[in-house]
Formats: sequence, structure tokens, C-alpha cells
Amino acid sequence: MSSMVSRYVKLNFKAGFHRETTRYAEEGSWYDGDRVRFRAGRPENLRGYQQKSTTSFLGNGRAIRTWSDNDSLKHIIWGTDKKLYTYYTDDEIYDITPVVSTVVTGAGKIETTNNSLIVSVSEAAHGLSAGDYVLFTSVSDGSDTNSIGGLTLTNKNYPVSLIDVNIFVIDASSSATSTDAGIGTLNYLLPTGTSSAIQGLGYGAGVYNAQTLSSIGPYTSVINVVTDSIKVSVSHTAHGLLANQFVEFTQTSVPATIGGNVVLTSSTNGGPIFQLVSVCTNAYEFNMTSVANATSTGAGTDVQGVYLPVSVSTTAGYRAWGEEADSGGITFELTQWSMDNWGEDIVANRRGNGIYYYDIDASSTPSRVAWVTANDTPSQVRSILTGNKRHLIAFGCSVYGGDYSPMVVRWSDSEDYESWVPSATTTAGDVILTDGTEIVGAVRSRNAINVWTDNSLWLMQFVGGDSIFAFKQMGTNCGLIAPHAAVDFNGMTLWMGEDNFYAFDGQVRNLDCTVKRYIFDRINKTNKDKVYAGINSEFKEVVWLYPSSDTDECDSYVVFNPVENYWVYGTGFWTTYSDKNVFTNTITTGTSSSGSSYLYDNEPVSVYTGTGNVALTSYLESATFEIDDGSRIMFMDRMIPDFTMDNSGTLQFSITTKQYPANTSITKGPFEVTPTTQKIDLRARGREAAIRVSCDSAGTSWRYGSLRLAVQPDGMR
Repeated sequence: MSSMVSRYVKLNFKAGFHRETTRYAEEGSWYDGDRVRFRAGRPENLRGYQQKSTTSFLGNGRAIRTWSDNDSLKHIIWGTDKKLYTYYTDDEIYDITPVVSTVVTGAGKIETTNNSLIVSVSEAAHGLSAGDYVLFTSVSDGSDTNSIGGLTLTNKNYPVSLIDVNIFVIDASSSATSTDAGIGTLNYLLPTGTSSAIQGLGYGAGVYNAQTLSSIGPYTSVINVVTDSIKVSVSHTAHGLLANQFVEFTQTSVPATIGGNVVLTSSTNGGPIFQLVSVCTNAYEFNMTSVANATSTGAGTDVQGVYLPVSVSTTAGYRAWGEEADSGGITFELTQWSMDNWGEDIVANRRGNGIYYYDIDASSTPSRVAWVTANDTPSQVRSILTGNKRHLIAFGCSVYGGDYSPMVVRWSDSEDYESWVPSATTTAGDVILTDGTEIVGAVRSRNAINVWTDNSLWLMQFVGGDSIFAFKQMGTNCGLIAPHAAVDFNGMTLWMGEDNFYAFDGQVRNLDCTVKRYIFDRINKTNKDKVYAGINSEFKEVVWLYPSSDTDECDSYVVFNPVENYWVYGTGFWTTYSDKNVFTNTITTGTSSSGSSYLYDNEPVSVYTGTGNVALTSYLESATFEIDDGSRIMFMDRMIPDFTMDNSGTLQFSITTKQYPANTSITKGPFEVTPTTQKIDLRARGREAAIRVSCDSAGTSWRYGSLRLAVQPDGMR
């Protein structure tokens, strides 16, 4: 062994992550990590997050906005693929999804069955789709003005399941106490949207003429029949079945008969196969060929299998003979929202639908948003934005008096979101952009609006006169990857494109991204529409949330710090992001580990755990380093740590060595590092080495200083 004396080498690496090439080629850099940022060139872990409200909401967040009203009350509005919600100072979440139509049913059209969860509604040509929501505002069976069959349905909204074009059913969540029928007033809410992009189907794919018995149980259920009825009702939580599918019951888990004469099982393999006629989330019904001679309830582990006949073509890829199923290259867009302030109120749009107005003074309890229909307001819009001169601007809509086009920009009269007719007395108007196939999104900047098509960037500026707005193309081949993938950062606009990051500060330029290849190789391109950009003003960061190839929802992020000029990335579950300009913390939406969606306070001061004091793992890995350009073997016998951390904190340090890049690595550690650790004895050898620092202890904050490593040239043993 060499007798040379060790010398201490400071392990200082360039800020940010650098992984455009190999770990060896990125020498002198940090190469990988999660949940870290850099301040003044030094890495530290991110703070944690807490649920902002204990109440969950339906769907995944697609757009969010925070603001203060004229009374200084703080508000949040966000849209999901299912609903539109608001939150304000009283810490309550309110469903403000717009009503699209109101119907009054005929007498006896709302029906319940004793001991059944299912409520059936007969309404000719109802126009609903499975998963849409209805709000009962009144019900009556003639004797009770508040209920039918013992069920109080008013002031509640329910997802529907379909029987046919004239009948739908809901899951009442509790069983009816009688078989009954009545009348009611129902509000149909804005139809449920699409959570993920759907690939169009064409001829040639799928399994043809499929008739398969597949197990979906066991599940514990309650089975009910009523005297003189052919209907069998099964309460079965989250069964996942569809109308017209078939079920079979096992002999050993349910009674052979129920209701005196209703045969459910046989003495041999299972029993009869029953076709479902009514289906909702937690219950289903089927009919017998004869009536029951007694009211009865049975329980058991009931469903043995699901029978998929030729006629069923909507489940698990099964298709009937001759039915198209192959991908045809057409993608149906997922649900997106856009929203902006109109004074203290809000204008909102769900992509492909109309424009909605939220008046916060409408009542003490937030009212549902109202659909704006006056004076030729566009009824089909891709996104909206309030202009600098108080015009409401619609992107991707119909021209005045003409047809819809995804390349149309149209604006209302100044100060009047309900006035869209161009005239000598208004400043309403429209224009059709070129260079692209559709408008993707828009962001308001200091004196203009940046508008992106799928291929180009346009500058929209108020000029007055006959033109009202002037449009100038500022760049091509620089389109926006998603409607919310751009932000304005102190007068500079930054955005994510299809395969690059861009900035605009008078001219379009590519951002020098040190993790570009890594990010764009990981994005789920089918659901790229979910990319969401936000500002973290506290740390001068631009954040992009995106879904990786491993998931349909956002599970990753990439951060650019334009002030310190570095990039990092990591993992997270947030789907939207709003800066702390209104609330104390940044506000995000996300789905918890239980599968429920919540609002979150992101990075509260001094909080380094997740909701419920959950530990959050952070780590850093360096690229490789060497001495004398790798001409000598290194012997590393000691590490002197230099970290700041909580007194209760613990870090893990490890070092990985190789003789050559293609060799198998050898890892020493992990070694525990506490605030009192003076040194760590390593005795590691290699021509090249890399370090890893990690922390998985709950509540620990840490920051990397200038770690020192005792190194001497060494020969091979």
C-alpha cells in the first residue's frame, strides 16, 4: 500500500441536477435526487405539506385560483374532471358545479324498493351519461313532502347509472324502508368530464365474441326480495359491475332460496345466471321469472363471476363481432378548466363548454356558478382569460355569427363579460390565428397576453381604435405542451413545449436545461395535457408538475430557478399549484395515499412532514469524481461531515466506487450522520466514486455545507 499521506478534498458540486449525459461525464455535478432545492448554491430538503381541509372532493384538480375579495376574505376556486369547487375563510369546501337544466318528473316517476339502495327515475330522453350528477331539490310521495320510501333525497347530488335513454338510477347510500313512488324536481349538473385522454378506437382490436366467466369476488352483500315482486336487490359496496352484465351465486355462501321461492343456487356448480337490470355504485338489481311469495333478506359472499356476452362491448376490451376497437389515431381530450378574476368575482370555463360566472355576493353560502348566455356569448370555448383592459377573452370558439374554430380568439366589450356583439358602440371582436391547428393556452403578462397554439407563440396587445387588439407572431415551433404549462415570472414568460423549455422576454429563446432529456423521456405523452406550471415566489422557482410514464396523473415535478439558474426534479402527488400571494402557503390539489383528493398547504414554515406526521424521504446523489483524471486509484479513509440539521435529525451517507464506468459498483454505507458526528471511517477504494446523502426521519430539516473527504493515491491490493 502507498505510504503517501491523505489530503482532504472538499466535495462541492455545481448547483442543480446535471444528467444530460452519463454520471461519469457529469463530473463535478449533482446527478440525481428528490425533494431538494438549492439556496446560494447549497442543497437542502424541501419542507412538507398538510391537508388544508379535512373534507375531500371528487375528481383530480385541473385548474386552481386563489384571491381576496373586497372584504379581504380569502378564496380558492378549483375545477376537477368531475366538479367545480370553492373554499374560503370559513374552512369549508362548497360544490358550485353549474346546473345545466332543471326537470320536474311526472307522478310516480321516482321509485324506491323496500330494503334497496337503488332509486329509479323515469324521465324520457334524460340525456344523462353514467357518472353524471343530479341534484334533488324537492321530492314527495304525496303524503310526505320531503321523502320517498323513507329516503330524504333533497339537497343532495348523486352520481347516476343508466338503464336506458329514459331511465336512470342512483345509489341512495341507505336502504329504502318501503316500496314507494313519487314526484320530484331535479337539477342536472354539468356533465362529468374525462379524467384522462382517451385514444380513439377503430377496427381490428379487442377480443371478439367474448363469453367469459371471470371472478370478481368474494364480497359480503345483502340480498333482498319483496312479496309479490320479481325484483331482487343486492347491496354490494363498490361492486364494479355494469348494467346488462351477468352474475352467478355460489352455493356455499348464500341461501339456496330467498323470499320463499326465489332460487339463487343449485345443488351443483353454482346456480342460475342473472342479468342485471339496474346498477349503481353500491347496489344492483335483477329480475326473476316469477314473483316472491315473501319479503326476505339474505346475506353472503355472493358474486362468483361476471358473464360477458356478445352484446356487452364496453368492458375490459371485449368487443362484439364486427365492432371497431383498434386505435385510430384520434385522442379525446381530458377535462380542463380555466378561470380568472372579474373584479372580486370569477369567470370560469370548462374546455369545450360555455362560460360561467361566480358571484361571491350571491348569498352567504356560495351559490352555484351561472352559465353566461347573453348577447351571443360563445357556448363552446377552449379557455378564457381576463384582458389587461377588462375584456373577457375566449380562446378557441366560434367567430361572431359564424362557426366554431379552435384557432379563433374572441373578446367581449370592455367591462362587460355579457356583451359579445361587435358594433360601433362596443369593443367586442374576434380574429383567427394561423400557424397551428388549435389554441392551447394563454398567459397575461405586463402589457400583453401571450397566446400559444400547438406550434407557435403570439403576442396579443391592446391598441384601441378599430382593431382593438393587435396580434403578432413571436415564434414558431415553440408551442405549448398543455393549457397550464406556462407562467409569467417577473415579466418573463416561461413554458414547457413538446420537447423543450422556453422563455420569452421580447424574443423566444430555448432555456438551457440540464435535465431536459431526463424529463421529456419520462413524460406520459398521452396525458401531457395535465402538465401544470406554477410560481413559488418564496424561493424564486418555476415549478412544472407532470405525469410520468408510470402513471396517468401528475406524480413528478421539475423546477427551474431563473435567479440562481439551476434545475432540479423530484416526485410528488400534486396536480395543481398556486403561489402564496393570497394564503400563507402555496396551495395545491392532490390525491392522498387513501385515494381521496384534498386541498393542501404546501411547504408551511418549519413543517418537514406530510399530513399526519408522515416522514418524507429526500436524497442527493453526485456524479462521479476522481483524482488525476482517473489515472490513479483513490483510497478514501475518512469523511468529515458538514451539515446543518435539526438536533433530532439523522442523515445517511454512503459512497459508491468503481474501477471503470462499466464495472459493478461497491457501496460503503449507509453511515448515520447526526449533528454531533465528527467523522466517518470509510476505507473505500476506486478509480471513481460518487456520494449519496439521504434523510427519511420525520420532521428533519437539513442542508449540505462543504463535506470533506480524506483521499490519497493508492494502488490495487
